[in-house]
Amino acid sequence: MYMRCGDVESAWSVFRETLDKDVRTWSVMIAGLAINGLLGDALALFAEMKNTGVDPDSITMTAVLSACAHAGMVDEGKRFLDCMPVEYRVQPTIEHYGCVVDLLGRAGQLEEALALIKAVPFQADVVLWGALLVACRVHKNVDMGEMAAMEILKLDPQHAGACVFLSNVYADVGKWDLVQRARSSMKEHEIYKTPGSSIVELNGVVYEFLSGDRSHPQTDRIYAMLDEICKTLSLKGYKPLTKEVTFDVDEEDKEVCISQHSEKLALALRLISTTRGAVIRIVKNLRICEDCHSVMKIVSEVYDRVIVVRDRNRFHHFKNGSCSCLDYW
Repeated sequence: MYMRCGDVESAWSVFRETLDKDVRTWSVMIAGLAINGLLGDALALFAEMKNTGVDPDSITMTAVLSACAHAGMVDEGKRFLDCMPVEYRVQPTIEHYGCVVDLLGRAGQLEEALALIKAVPFQADVVLWGALLVACRVHKNVDMGEMAAMEILKLDPQHAGACVFLSNVYADVGKWDLVQRARSSMKEHEIYKTPGSSIVELNGVVYEFLSGDRSHPQTDRIYAMLDEICKTLSLKGYKPLTKEVTFDVDEEDKEVCISQHSEKLALALRLISTTRGAVIRIVKNLRICEDCHSVMKIVSEVYDRVIVVRDRNRFHHFKNGSCSCLDYW
């Protein structure tokens, strides 16, 4: 529970006070450290677990491989996968292979990731192809991205993520005619993208924001705070990363669009409603974008705040202008 809330210190406290630790106790702690960006601690705890005589199970190894993926530890991750059946007597499952595909994809080793997908002793599922597709967008490999998306759509013709990623890959490289074709196909087949949203708690009440949301009672103050943030950050040399906007509009419209992302609105509400030094916690249903990530880093320094953002993949702990993910996510 504490790890899922990003409260690592409380999780450590409970873990250390637990006298009879079984494999589940160790596994959830290792997994929690991994998604909170404490990757060295996660692998050190895995070593400590083995030294105490507790044997890892399948879930433990998923946590370990996930830690390697988040840290970009390619050689270590591959070694863990190879030694699982022999050293730990755990047969790799499709989840383990998915972690390594993710690991290779994040590191830009797309051809090796594709080769692993083709070599797994199972039928590749949506998760495996999805990990490759995300990597293809990050590393702008349009051809492989198209192939991965088509494989996903063969398995799940209504998979919105594949269609959206395909559209975004085309947008990243300026192929607007193909973007329009992808979006028209989504409309034709009634495939809808999940809108990005962020939730934040204030005085026991949970508020949810969508991009450009104006439904909150304090909307005027929230947008005034956003303007203040933009002006303050511009003095620090910040420039909006408009490449995240996947619509063929002019630069000014892109800047307006990206300035009103849901996590920025949630951030503004917490800034106007809490005192300096209070921790800001935000939960995002999708992956945090690069621009919002940059803004959170600068705001944590300028406004002297610890900001904890949980996106769909992991936690980001922003403090003093840096993030626990070390800009690798």
